[in-house]
Amino acid sequence: MQPGLLIAFGAALLAFIAVAAIGMKLAFNTTSAWLPLSTNLSPQAPGLQAAPKQDLVSFRAEEDRQLNMLGWVDRNAGIARIPIEDAMWAVVSNGLPDWSRPVAAAPGSDDCTLLAAAVPRAPQAQNCRQQSGAGR
Repeated sequence: MQPGLLIAFGAALLAFIAVAAIGMKLAFNTTSAWLPLSTNLSPQAPGLQAAPKQDLVSFRAEEDRQLNMLGWVDRNAGIARIPIEDAMWAVVSNGLPDWSRPVAAAPGSDDCTLLAAAVPRAPQAQNCRQQSGAGR
């Protein structure tokens, strides 16, 4: 084979590869043409919270308050909210309730009776009776 022919073939091959690469770049352009480039190279982070540590402290305090709160969730259904420690002791002492059978409230039962039946801790039911007796 002649060296001039080999050089011509190599040059033609390089020219073909260059034209193919440029054609591919133009055909499959991955840069978006409609979004302008940002001039700010180091943007600041968005200000999501002014005081994140204080927000976390207040968030956890609100969670603790709700976990230790006694009150009604639904009076008509007889569902009461009890403090989390009392709930854990009730599960340890009595086991989980049998949710498969419905619990019917006694006719004419008041809130304190429902609370006494739902909450195994007697002082809470006693406080309810004292508060309702005081004209609550």
